Amino acid sequence: ERLSSKDDDCDPILPNHRPDTTEPSSSVEVVSGMTAKSSVDFLTWENILNVTPIGPRRGRLVLTETHLIFTHTASDNALEEDYDDEIMPYLQSPGRQANNASGFMLSLELISEVLPRCYKLRDGGFEIFSFTGPRVENRVWSDFSIYLAFDDPGDVIMLRNEVVHSLKERFHGIKLKFWPSISLRDYMTSLVKTDPLTKLTKNWRKRRISNFDYLMKLNFIAGRSKNDLSNYIVFPWVLNNYSSKVLDLDDRNNYRDLSKPMGALDEERLQKFIGRYKALKKEKDDLNIPFMYGSHYSSKCGVVLHYLIRKRPFTGLHRKLQGGKFDIASRLFDSVRREWEKASKDSFARVNELIPEFYSDDPSFLRNENSWQFGEMADGKIVSDVLLPPWAEGSAENFVNIMRKALESEICSESLHNWIDLIFGYRQQGKEAKRANNVFHQHTYYTPRDLDNKKEYEKQSILLQVDDFGSCPQQLFFRPHPRRKISVEDECKDDDHDPHEELV
Repeated sequence: ERLSSKDDDCDPILPNHRPDTTEPSSSVEVVSGMTAKSSVDFLTWENILNVTPIGPRRGRLVLTETHLIFTHTASDNALEEDYDDEIMPYLQSPGRQANNASGFMLSLELISEVLPRCYKLRDGGFEIFSFTGPRVENRVWSDFSIYLAFDDPGDVIMLRNEVVHSLKERFHGIKLKFWPSISLRDYMTSLVKTDPLTKLTKNWRKRRISNFDYLMKLNFIAGRSKNDLSNYIVFPWVLNNYSSKVLDLDDRNNYRDLSKPMGALDEERLQKFIGRYKALKKEKDDLNIPFMYGSHYSSKCGVVLHYLIRKRPFTGLHRKLQGGKFDIASRLFDSVRREWEKASKDSFARVNELIPEFYSDDPSFLRNENSWQFGEMADGKIVSDVLLPPWAEGSAENFVNIMRKALESEICSESLHNWIDLIFGYRQQGKEAKRANNVFHQHTYYTPRDLDNKKEYEKQSILLQVDDFGSCPQQLFFRPHPRRKISVEDECKDDDHDPHEELV
């Protein structure tokens, strides 16, 4: 029997068969100290993955009339088999009571939105978003999410749609505005013509949405997630001055050129990248499409774990990937200024952008609060807290506050659309990407369709490459992104605007 939606106009999801409706075992009834309410109508899905920063966890998903419950049954991740002292406190922390090592139980009434996810280059994933604290005015993204995915050989899109359709059927308040009825690639191609994304951009242009919130929402729509370190949220370097004692946020000279990718900011280094591209092009090798940058602006090892090495569970994850110890001190994230210089001009191997933590209200990732022994630099300097720019006056709070002000500044607002074109828009791929010197390794652009005709060993090689070295977000815009409105006063004069209208 096919499940039918009571709100078909909003949710074009057509599952092909009903999932298993057997009553869950007692192991599902108690999760994280919470007891599920009994019900005769349970829907269950076996062999589903809960994707988390520490890796995927395989288990059983149960949907009752009021709750979604996941019970961890097996590990897919070698890191999980011998959690060390850096990872276990993360799993046992109070903030993860709804999603810990045993599993999670989430009230359907807390779910605000579900977005599709491409897990391991297959359209079998979805992320459930929930507001866990007080609502923030004009915020268009949720602060807590749970990432689930199917990875079996069968029709993962059908399985994913079954779950999401069933969620919507049991709680109609769940938003599926960005949910596809077709493949993600086809969906993203047509998304620009649909109302939700256009509406979101319109409200950002009219300054009803902050730059930070707009970038967060674009990242989520484009498949980025804090639960998947290989597809983590991308934010730009906005400033270029990390050496002055005083920083004038009204001086354009203190801002990075957002119309250029990181690899193109320094002309001398750019010419080396162009030289590599031309040399590869001459080889005319069908297996190796020419590229400029061998590394990526967003990756699990080189960016996310690099920046978050001082925080659990990322400290433990870094050490696991380094054979149980830290990387050599000179390669660790030690100084904001040095990191900027390497990414913008000095290093041929680093073109990394930033992560949202640099603009958030929690600067703890900059402090060595757990007194990790990171080692010494060649000059004998001990690596501990991140060395901040002089204008931060030694305060991590000052640093992230000033970074956020720069992101929301008029100067940044005037050109942020150019960076969006590079990361999410029409200059991400193709001829426009070449003109913008924005060409990365071919594996970073791969989609599920690109694996269809690959042999198994080729698929595994590509997946390893994407997992460790990064991938581009789903392309959202196929024409130049509109610029943000300049005059605040003019945009406030909007007689047609309903203050109670949703922003997306």
